[in-house]
Amino acid sequence: FTVLLPALAVLFLYHLWAFWPAPTAGGASAEKTVDYLGLWKLEVSRETVLFVVVALAGALGGLIHALRSLVTYVGHRRLLWSWAPFYLTLPVIGALGGTVFYIVFRAGLFSPSTSADEASPFGFAAVALLVGLFSEQALEKLRELAGNLFTSVPPGDDHFERVDERPRDRDAS
Repeated sequence: FTVLLPALAVLFLYHLWAFWPAPTAGGASAEKTVDYLGLWKLEVSRETVLFVVVALAGALGGLIHALRSLVTYVGHRRLLWSWAPFYLTLPVIGALGGTVFYIVFRAGLFSPSTSADEASPFGFAAVALLVGLFSEQALEKLRELAGNLFTSVPPGDDHFERVDERPRDRDAS
């Protein structure tokens, strides 16, 4: 894990830099040519670039969270291998959460007539990064929003009440 997660972080950073949208001036093309590892070039629209950027930023935030947590638990000799899937899925959760927040923000905070060319990637990437870093809190905020918009569903027979998502220090209890 101490090699895999940093390697993934470098890979995500490279992709984020490769897909980062070029500044658009009046009348500039909304297309971007992505030079991918020097192997091939890919033409993508600015809207697609923004989706890729927020997914990568969210994944990077998830990786930061995973690395920080992993180093803490390894350093204190409290790492439980049953948490390996948690560490491996945090970047995926960050990417998905960042993308969901991007869609929610674009739908609610911007006029439908606002084009992707007018949107700054910095704000969206920052929010996606924070969503990846603090995925539990971000998803709880979405749950609150959904609770205000939709009717609550009673828990089913197999409902699982989450207590704590982190390994506990056995000496503290």
